Amino acid sequence: MRVGFVGAGNMAGGLARGWAAAGGEPHAPETMLFADADPAKAKALADEVGGEAMEGNVSVADGSDLVVLAVKPNVLDEVAPDLVQAGTPVVSILAGTTLKTLHEALPGIDLVRVMPNLGAQLRQAVLCVVYGEKVGSGERQRVAELLGLLGDVIELDESLIDAATAIMGCSPGYLALMAEVLVEAGVREGLTEDQALRMVSRSMTATGGLLELHDPGALKRAVASPGGMTEAGLDALEERKIHETLNAAVDASLERVRE
Repeated sequence: MRVGFVGAGNMAGGLARGWAAAGGEPHAPETMLFADADPAKAKALADEVGGEAMEGNVSVADGSDLVVLAVKPNVLDEVAPDLVQAGTPVVSILAGTTLKTLHEALPGIDLVRVMPNLGAQLRQAVLCVVYGEKVGSGERQRVAELLGLLGDVIELDESLIDAATAIMGCSPGYLALMAEVLVEAGVREGLTEDQALRMVSRSMTATGGLLELHDPGALKRAVASPGGMTEAGLDALEERKIHETLNAAVDASLERVRE
């Protein structure tokens, strides 16, 4: 399959790097084509993943079997005529942009809405998927196999996409902030930045694996021995209303995406 990208930003880069890493496996793209409002950005990404930068969106869509629409939502109407002209099926990763809005902008195009997170470049993503009504079973399977190369594919009702995005799309940012604070604390106590970052990153990776096996509450209790260091730290977080803080973050993300 030839996969085109209209937009070469961070998330497009994550998907492209993940598919490049899957090169040679069944269902991996045979090639990837790129266009962006900044041609230099498209060329840089194409060079990195062994793809090809094209001159304009129409060239990308005409040369592809599937187009990943990865622009900012506010320029959808600007790029839509190029995609309608080509008629190639589209996978949209535009945040806060419903299938209804996409169908209005891209009449007659087979549409799939996907919300991924940046784990795609490590092939450890969560990819929440909603299929347009006109997408047939064969096309659904083809898209699912392609996305499955990047991580865990979860088909959802579209009404749940915003909530899913607030949880899995934004959470890498929250975890990165937590890592930043913990690394700073380690450096303050005498560790080098490299040492502290290795400790925190490996701990986060291991915790993610353990959460595949254990309920979060059970894992928390297993780590927090009575009267121990973890219990003291968790108590400090509770005293500072960690639950309210994280819920406020989710609520703020949902408010933004629904504006």
